[in-house]
This record gives sequence, structure tokens and C-alpha cells, in this order.
Amino acid sequence: MKPSPQAFWLEKLDQAATYTGWVFEQAQPHLTGSVLEVGCGRGTYTRLLAQSASKVVALDIDEAFVSAARAATSSLPNVELRLADVTTERYEEEFDGILMLDVLEHVSDDEGLLRALLRALRPRGRLVLKVPAFEWLYGAMDRAVGHHRRYSRDVLSERLLGSGFLSPQVWYFNAAAIPGWWLNGAFLRRTTPPAAQLSAFETLLPLVRKIDRVACNWLGLSLFAVAEKPASPLMK
Repeated sequence: MKPSPQAFWLEKLDQAATYTGWVFEQAQPHLTGSVLEVGCGRGTYTRLLAQSASKVVALDIDEAFVSAARAATSSLPNVELRLADVTTERYEEEFDGILMLDVLEHVSDDEGLLRALLRALRPRGRLVLKVPAFEWLYGAMDRAVGHHRRYSRDVLSERLLGSGFLSPQVWYFNAAAIPGWWLNGAFLRRTTPPAAQLSAFETLLPLVRKIDRVACNWLGLSLFAVAEKPASPLMK
């Protein structure tokens, strides 16, 4: 049976250790202490988070993904897995950091979710997120996995500021993947790319990273952002 587009991407992500390591390099310096991972999938990044965080609470809405993540992290005592809907979850504790990779675009009320996550952070806690960039790239692959939108740098910054976060750092990521995403999704209207393309991309990642050093200020398939909760309610 052919996997769903979402399951396809998570399975390929699990097999792309070089790429996932590159993604995690963007986030890891901003996350310490106790970390909430929103949308953990099969636990690909949960395992990496557990190496430096004192505690990881990882949640996902899909029962099959949570089961896979639980199996992948069963030997890690500082990881807790939860089957939960992030749009309705209520947190009894506060976290030092939140990691949310490729989740915000799946939520219709993105600003409402950001406000809820702000409440889940300790003062000065940080949210690290990754979202798809450039609305003109929206195509069949976005629709297949349930993306409501892609973001510009300005719109993402406005969403974070409007939700109560302090001035965010926002940068582009993975410029070299833009032609492939446009060709497969917007032009050929595929719901997933050929697996061979993803394998080739993993092999070419040293070159891809060099391209990104030049392009990250103005071009990328994705956007990363880091934003901080104010130290007190009086701070704007």
C-alpha cells in the first residue's frame, strides 16, 4: 500500500541523516533545558533533541507517528511522548524552549497557535520554528500534505510579533531545493517527488550548504525563525 504524502516525507526524513543534521544545526543553539517538540512525527528530531535537552516532551496528532516515535526513543529516559492536538492541548508546565518544524503551515489559525505556545514558555523562553517559504511555490505537494499557506519573511515576522513574541530572527533556508519543489509540485503537479531525487539531494548536500551560505539572506525553500517570550507581561 502506497503511504500517504505525509508518511512518505517522514519516512524519507528518517533516511536523510545528513539533511536532518543540517536542519537541527539551525535550531539546536537556541534550545536548552526542557523543550517541547510540536509535531514530532516519527521521532527523527526528538532523538537529536534528547542529546542536549534536560527533558523533551514530544507530541503529535497522529497515533501511528507517536507509536513510531515512542519506539525510536524508548532507550532515552528524558523523552516523554504524547498523543495530542497542539491546537487544543493545555500545558501544565512551562518550557525553556519549543521546537516546531513544518507544523505552523498546517494550522488554519496560525496566530492563535503561536499565542498558545507563548503561554507554554517560561519568561525568556524561545520558540524555534521552520515553515515553507514563498507563496508562489505553493503547488500540488503543498496541498497533498495539508499546507494552508507558505510564508514570506515579513508575514512570519508579523505573525510572531502579533502573537506577543519579542522581535524575531528570521532567515531563509535551503535555496537549492527551490527548483525541484517548483518542478515537481507547481509544474508537474506531483504529490511527492521521485525518491531518487531525494537520494541525490542528500548526496549533494555539501554543495547545497555552500549555496545556502550565499543565499540565506534572500532566498530559500523554507524560513527559520527564533523568537523569545518577554521577561514580563509589561515588556512589548
